[in-house]
Amino acid sequence: MWQTLGQDRAVAALQRGLAQGRRAHAYLLVGPPQVGKGTLALELAQALNCEGPEPPCQECSPCRRIAAGIHADVQVVGVEATDGGIHKDISIDQIRELGRVVSLRPFEGRCRVIIIDPADAMNEAAQNAFLKTLEEPPPDVLFVLITSRPQALRATILSRCQRLDLSPLPLPQLEEALRQRWSVAPRQAQLLARLSRGRLGWAIAAHQDEEMMRVRHEALTDIRALPERTIQERFGYASDVAGRFSRDRTTVLAVLDLWRDWWRDVLLASSGCQDVITNLDLGDILKAEASRYDPAQVVVFLRSLAATKRRLEENVNPRLALEVLMLDLPAPP
Repeated sequence: MWQTLGQDRAVAALQRGLAQGRRAHAYLLVGPPQVGKGTLALELAQALNCEGPEPPCQECSPCRRIAAGIHADVQVVGVEATDGGIHKDISIDQIRELGRVVSLRPFEGRCRVIIIDPADAMNEAAQNAFLKTLEEPPPDVLFVLITSRPQALRATILSRCQRLDLSPLPLPQLEEALRQRWSVAPRQAQLLARLSRGRLGWAIAAHQDEEMMRVRHEALTDIRALPERTIQERFGYASDVAGRFSRDRTTVLAVLDLWRDWWRDVLLASSGCQDVITNLDLGDILKAEASRYDPAQVVVFLRSLAATKRRLEENVNPRLALEVLMLDLPAPP
């Protein structure tokens, strides 16, 4: 039984291919972070190695071992952590080792499944090496590439994969899932659904990890304080964030999303549309903040924020990009 929620088209395409014996040798799962791509990749691995009557049954030994991450024939390749920190990319050495692994026959299952997450973390040399493996894959090997940025992958890799797009869930469906499956209180489920922007994985993680909500609180505190600070203090903040970006770009981009949601909420509150704000738990604060800013300035800042995020994703100088953003902050009276 497939358990991936809200991705019916992608699941149906995989079921159809497996039922007809026409599965691709490589799939590309595309969608926002934490929308369910990793879950679907593991369920595909389960379906290919399941011993139950209706794969993936979630009950047989292969399904349970894959879910626990201990199946010998299912490997996840990602950015490696070392004693000196976390590497920025997937290296050519990792891909070369992958080439050695796929030359071996499956050890305990019918199909060896290699999940590369995120595939866009492969550097240029790694992508070139992977392309050679992808061109002549063994028949009992399946590759699943996961990415939020397909444009970062070589066209020759994209052309050799069957692409499946995953989308954020409608908020009512996500709220219901949180209440029914994870026993989240209704008001909290509504808040998490909106904060997640339809990404079920993010909502579940935030429910289970209090640290995520603490980070959100700290980011929102900075957001509210920065317009009152001097330009030197803003630039100092930009320098600190740029330093973090070089170590953990995912977290910094997530913080920029918090900025976007906050200032969008300020704009909505200034228009009397508080029923559709994202930060439901801060409605009174948003209403007070909305009275302090010119909506036209907020619109300009939101555009600058979107441009800054694009520049960071394109690997421009992060400190310079963030300093320019600081200059566009709305000015309180």
